[in-house]
Amino acid sequence: MNLQTKRMQLHFYQRMMMYSQTAGDLVAHELYKQITRELSQQIKEMEKTACSEQTA
Repeated sequence: MNLQTKRMQLHFYQRMMMYSQTAGDLVAHELYKQITRELSQQIKEMEKTACSEQTA
């Protein structure tokens, strides 16, 4: 997947995390929080790789 797709997924899951917290569904909130953490980490790695490729 490309970086833009990952960012779109991150935005989606961040919104879902807020909605589930508002609805009081703590299990879903924790699940979405974990997914957003993983996506954030993947985005950072992809950006770091892209930056390394540009300097090489």
